[in-house]
Formats: sequence, C-alpha cells, structure tokens
Amino acid sequence: MFAKFLGRYLLVDGPTLPVEVQQAIDMESYKLQRVAQGKISLSRGDGVVDPISGRGPQGSSAEEMEALSLIIKELNERFGTDFTEEDKVFILQLEERLANDTALLASMRGNPPENARLTFDHVVTDRLQDMMDTNFKFYKRVTDDQDFAKYFLDWFFDRFRAGLKSPEQE
Repeated sequence: MFAKFLGRYLLVDGPTLPVEVQQAIDMESYKLQRVAQGKISLSRGDGVVDPISGRGPQGSSAEEMEALSLIIKELNERFGTDFTEEDKVFILQLEERLANDTALLASMRGNPPENARLTFDHVVTDRLQDMMDTNFKFYKRVTDDQDFAKYFLDWFFDRFRAGLKSPEQE
C-alpha cells in the first residue's frame, strides 16, 4: 500500500526523491521489525493433503460457488458480457473484504435494509476502487453501465444480507 501511494509522488526520471516527496513522507516513522522467528519442521515421505472446505477465506461451499456461477451466467446473458471463473474469484474476494469491514457490518445489523443499502453501495464502490487493478474489466462495467451496476449491486446486497443471517457468521 505504501508503494502504491508513494508511486503517485515519484518522478520517473530522477535519481533522488523530489523535495516535495521528502517533505510529505516521514520515512523515519517506517521501520522493519521482526515480530517472530521460528522454524517449520516437515516430515519426509508421502502424505495426503485434505481438501479445503467450509466458508470464509479458506474456501467456499458448493452452494456458494453455484450461486456465483448463476450470477455470472445471468450477467453474461443479460448484458452480453464475457465474465469467467476469475470473475467469481474477484466477487469472492470483494465479499471477503466486505465481511471484514466492521463499519459496514455494524450498519447492516443496526439499520433497516434501505439505510443499510446506502452504506453498502458506498463501501462496495470504495472496495471496487481498491481492487481495480485486480479486475479492471469488472470494475469498468460496474462504473460505466448503470443497469449492470444496479442488477449486480441488488443481487450482491441480497447475498451479503443473507450471509449475515446465517448461523456460521453470528
């Protein structure tokens, strides 16, 4: 993140940092610090790795993937897009970021759906901008096509609200 923001201030053709950058960034407040040290011991030989199952960052359930497949198919048919399996991963990453946003979760749990929706749309837009480099095609479609954005955000809001009500997340 630091490099991303620093890149905005750097000139390409200069061996040293411009004075403006040196004044705007306090490099002395950044330091490299080891917080842990250890070894990982692995045993030699053949082993079996069990597949990942469950919800959250470690994996998605089959029902969840099916719902994502259906929305990707619906978006492709309805709007003439050509979204792929990578776009499902992008949606899951977006969903994961939203699930980790404490302000959004508080808004979703403490407000009626119409008020929570305003917060949801704002946070989704911010997260899409953060993830723009990951999937620019999807980001551009959501920001350029209002019909597409409305359909996707309606579906995504309903999916997110339903996920909050599941016993796994409460």
